[in-house]
Amino acid sequence: MFKEEQDEPLLENFEVTSVFEERVYERYEFTFKVENHEFKGHYYENKIQWLHPHPKQLIGEEKVGAIESVIHKLMVQYGISSETKELEVKPVFEDKAYKRLQFSLNVQGEQYKGFIHEDEIQWFHPQPKQKLKEEQMEAIEAEIQGKLVDYQKEENE
Repeated sequence: MFKEEQDEPLLENFEVTSVFEERVYERYEFTFKVENHEFKGHYYENKIQWLHPHPKQLIGEEKVGAIESVIHKLMVQYGISSETKELEVKPVFEDKAYKRLQFSLNVQGEQYKGFIHEDEIQWFHPQPKQKLKEEQMEAIEAEIQGKLVDYQKEENE
């Protein structure tokens, strides 16, 4: 069912669980109902992979984009996705004794920056904790730590 004024789908009985835990291919599986049809999919690296049946087969291709948009929003609320864009990690003060890595990212249209020092995240002003929920902050900081690991691997090669 779609809300008339917003044309946003109402996902009934939305549930999300972790599958293939502690494996390289760990995913989140979600289920929900729309217009009395049950759908399932996997969520991995901010992408949706539909399981059979695909929603476009039962409710139409034009509604799939709206459903996926709602799913992305729900994954942010659950702390599974951070909704970050343009996350960059780069060295600063390279010629100084106090070398640091600086990061910058966009979340919900806001730009945030900070340093990583001894694997600890130090945010610049404005602090995202002032605007975002704790679950979102945990997901964002996990993504930054993941980028840090990738950066360190590249440096060691």
